[in-house]
Amino acid sequence: MAKIEIKGSPEELERVATFLANNNIKFNVVNDYGNHSLEDIDKYALLMSKYA
Repeated sequence: MAKIEIKGSPEELERVATFLANNNIKFNVVNDYGNHSLEDIDKYALLMSKYA
């Protein structure tokens, strides 16, 4: 198995996730346990739940 790691803001990751979903490409959004602001943590959590 191979992985592609994409780093960026929640908004940038949302764009990538939307593209993948629209093109029927299987993917997982996982927690990176990074040091993020409280606002970004909420955005990442929403993104992960949306594409779970």
